[in-house]
Amino acid sequence: MASRDSAALAPLSHAALAGLAALWPKSSPALALQVVESMQVLSLRHWPGGGTSELSVVMAGHTLPGLPGPGRSCGTEPRLIWCSPNETLLLTKDARLASAMHAALRPAPGALACALDASGGTLVVEMRGANVEALLSRLVDSQALPRDAGQAWRARLMDIAAVVWRDAPDHAGLLVDRANGHYLARWLSYAADGISCRLCIGSCGRKSQDEIVSQRVV
Repeated sequence: MASRDSAALAPLSHAALAGLAALWPKSSPALALQVVESMQVLSLRHWPGGGTSELSVVMAGHTLPGLPGPGRSCGTEPRLIWCSPNETLLLTKDARLASAMHAALRPAPGALACALDASGGTLVVEMRGANVEALLSRLVDSQALPRDAGQAWRARLMDIAAVVWRDAPDHAGLLVDRANGHYLARWLSYAADGISCRLCIGSCGRKSQDEIVSQRVV
């Protein structure tokens, strides 16, 4: 029998999920990954025309910039990401802003715009370092990989859906369903290990060539 207590359950922290923290790649100067625990994620839905105008008015009232264009990410804190003509994601660490936007855009019959709180069901990962491009190119189709600052779109990351954005050549972000956290962590670790092995083999190869040249000189 279902409980009569209707209070919402507080979501578990991402790192507290069984074994997840140990699965992430080890940080290095060339590649560092961080799960953003405090990120609030709102899905801003709107019908074209009147819905877009209604949403824009609410956003302006909370000092948010205009809606980003197709394939674009706007800002860093807060961040707006275009997902489709009818959906924009709002990512922010400001819980008060997220709460205010959610309250102003609660779903209601006849509403042309609304906000859905997806914070508890998503995992947001920041990636920094010179190997960001090498890592993402092993997991995301090259045609769907944002490479320029300000680019963002939905993509397939191996077998799961993800939102990928780029702030700089060495700075990118990922958003996936939290249920896919273990899957994502394992693939990131596998790809990162592949990069490390390739670099190690290349370094060893160069070292061997140098030794051969040195022996010939002697």
